[in-house]
Amino acid sequence: MKLFDDFKQLIAQIKTIAALTKKLQSQQQILSKQLIDTKTVLDDVQIDIEKMNFKNKPHLDRIQKTMDHLNTELSKFKA
Repeated sequence: MKLFDDFKQLIAQIKTIAALTKKLQSQQQILSKQLIDTKTVLDDVQIDIEKMNFKNKPHLDRIQKTMDHLNTELSKFKA
């Protein structure tokens, strides 16, 4: 009887492992889809950042030019 009980327990454990394997595969598929979705969002954000940098570049260049001019004028008074 002990051998029969051990065999039944082994079968139950194999079924549990099979069920857990299926669950793991399902979760892996979900994770893969979420990873693809995250990559899409990341790409969209990167495009928006590049657009913003393109729009801000002329303004930042003018600000830098004005700061350089002001620093040059201030250095005349320091000397």
